Amino acid sequence: PSDVLVCPLRPVERVHDLCPEEVADLFLTAQRVGNVVEKHFCGTSLTFSIQDGPEAGQTVKHVHVHVLPRRAGDFSSNDDVYEEVR
Repeated sequence: PSDVLVCPLRPVERVHDLCPEEVADLFLTAQRVGNVVEKHFCGTSLTFSIQDGPEAGQTVKHVHVHVLPRRAGDFSSNDDVYEEVR
């Protein structure tokens, strides 16, 4: 399965541009989405990923959280997941 993106309502480039309430809302929403995605895709774990800035691999200039359902053996190396969320 592919990942799901969770974005704040206000488009900002970096996490530090969000106010505390927006950060809380973003992660609470990512948690809720993760629960649904994990169940729907019969996952046993989740990867939450944010690339915050160009050196972190951010290619889209707005904050978003990747929510990726996981299962045992879904990637040959756990670090391969980062290619999935590019």
